[in-house]
Amino acid sequence: MRHHSHTRFRPIAALPRHERGSALMEAAFALPVLILLLIGIVIYGSWFMTAHSLQQAANDAARASVAGLDAAERRALVDQSIAASRAAFPAPAAQTIAIGTDESGGYYTVTLSYDLANAPVFAATPIPMPASTLRRSAVVRIGTQ
Repeated sequence: MRHHSHTRFRPIAALPRHERGSALMEAAFALPVLILLLIGIVIYGSWFMTAHSLQQAANDAARASVAGLDAAERRALVDQSIAASRAAFPAPAAQTIAIGTDESGGYYTVTLSYDLANAPVFAATPIPMPASTLRRSAVVRIGTQ
């Protein structure tokens, strides 16, 4: 019986290196994580842009309401301002933005609500959103009569 010690007990450093598939294995582990991270950045970036646009629309409507002499005129100015803001709204179904107004104690509040289910990018995402409805408000002081 012949003993082949040179093939049986090789040091680890002497083993042949098979590096052809290592890049593929690294990509298989890293790519899903990177893709999920990229999707999260896009989704949350869109969410923040939508929230900012809604806040800007509320701010503009509240400022426009200051020119109104009574509650009906203020509401008409708010509706007119929101109609103009809808054209530049970054998410679809801007016509579904709900408008609420309140006048009390010398302050006028404009509250806008947008249901994220109206935007396919938010409705179909596997990433949880902070809220299903965006609500933004703006308050201005109106002159007492």
